[in-house]
Amino acid sequence: MYIDFMEKAVSCRSSNGQFLPGFSGNPGGRPKDEFKVAELARSYTVEAVETLVDLMRHSKDDRVRGTASQALLDRGWGKAKVEVAASGGQSYIEALQAAAEVIRAGKH
Repeated sequence: MYIDFMEKAVSCRSSNGQFLPGFSGNPGGRPKDEFKVAELARSYTVEAVETLVDLMRHSKDDRVRGTASQALLDRGWGKAKVEVAASGGQSYIEALQAAAEVIRAGKH
């Protein structure tokens, strides 16, 4: 990108492609409406949660009921952490290596 200042071409970027001090790839900043869109979406929170509850309770499709239930739990409690418990005092990496050996042994 070049800007013509009084017929002198000035590069806005350095040789590695970064913008030089005083230049920006987004001189106007973020659109002001972005905050308004998020605020508008948040205004439907109660209705969205009520819809998820309704789907969880009344959908005839078990997949929809499960997805709605999971969405409610994730929003209320956060996503579940996955923990790996290794037996015999193994480290996490050792447990993964042992599991890989078991899988490889089963394929032969």
